[in-house]
Amino acid sequence: MSDIFWQAPGNGKGFDSFLGDNSKMNNRTVGVMNYIKENSNIDGFVSENKFKIDIKNYLLKNFNENQNNSLDTHFYKPALFYGFIMRDKYHNLSLSIEGNLFLKSYLYKDFTKSKKLIINQLDNTKYPNIATPKVRELNLYPFRILFKLLLDNKKLSVEFIEKSIVYITKYDDIKIYDKTKNINDIKEYEHKSSKYKKFNTWVVNSLVNLNILNLKNRVLTIDKSVYNHLNMLYGSLNYNDMFFYNLEYDTNEEISKKRIKRDAKVILEAKKRDNFICQVNKEHITFKSKGQNYVEGHHIIPMYQQKNYDFILDSIDNILSLCPTCHREIHYSDNKKKILDKVYSKNNIYFKEKRIDKIELYKMYACE
Repeated sequence: MSDIFWQAPGNGKGFDSFLGDNSKMNNRTVGVMNYIKENSNIDGFVSENKFKIDIKNYLLKNFNENQNNSLDTHFYKPALFYGFIMRDKYHNLSLSIEGNLFLKSYLYKDFTKSKKLIINQLDNTKYPNIATPKVRELNLYPFRILFKLLLDNKKLSVEFIEKSIVYITKYDDIKIYDKTKNINDIKEYEHKSSKYKKFNTWVVNSLVNLNILNLKNRVLTIDKSVYNHLNMLYGSLNYNDMFFYNLEYDTNEEISKKRIKRDAKVILEAKKRDNFICQVNKEHITFKSKGQNYVEGHHIIPMYQQKNYDFILDSIDNILSLCPTCHREIHYSDNKKKILDKVYSKNNIYFKEKRIDKIELYKMYACE
């Protein structure tokens, strides 16, 4: 059989206890994120070299870390795996949208919201993953598969995690189960090497420590405190939605449509407000459609971000009329910052009211 399987980031947990407990790994993960927040430059980055020089002393001084001879990268690998921090092609580190929101809620001791944000970021976590560079062949969201299977079956054994789920690499591996809903239709494999069990040891067990999952007699169940949120995220999804084949934006856009019903009237209202004119470049005249210049309604803060915010994103204030060319540019351009700068300036009051800065907007669109 193939040696392609779901890997864990090194030999450590991102969290090893419930949120609010000053445990070793909780403190380390929060400390790493806090360091990046405090030391970032104007673009929201801190260089990896600076991180390596400073991080051990910073954690010793501020987050009760013991003297540690681990590799510097081990301190941020779990947070990088989950996507709370990001690393660009120049090896600069920054907080993701969820990382920034999580850190803020954690420091304010809103641990219910913090746990929800962890789940939201797990929803974004995918393979290939920069924290597990050996896994390059996969194109899937592991936690979407894990949580959907738990919702379907109410429980999963540890053996199933170790022998079956980590070997799911494509939709065909779960296609029969998707029809029968018989868990035995997902193939089982056996490996003696402990490396094949690390996803359970370091990742799944961390979810147990966080009280996202419960573990009893080697059987995993969803904790009741997060059941409704997980059901909102995955109840309307199909297993085919757990894999991606094209651009990631397209996948998330389709998934957000399944999760959240949109109101076509709101988009029409926004177009009327904008007089059916492209708001990035008013000279971009297209063609007549229903007697008006054709434009498309664009949600500035993407709808797939709704899970992270309490205010409604499907609102006229969050919609801008764009011509088809500008609409494609904002999603697919090699230099999205140029058009996003115009959009941010156009809607500056809205962004200030929602406390979203330009750097956060860049991250929402995965700008380089």
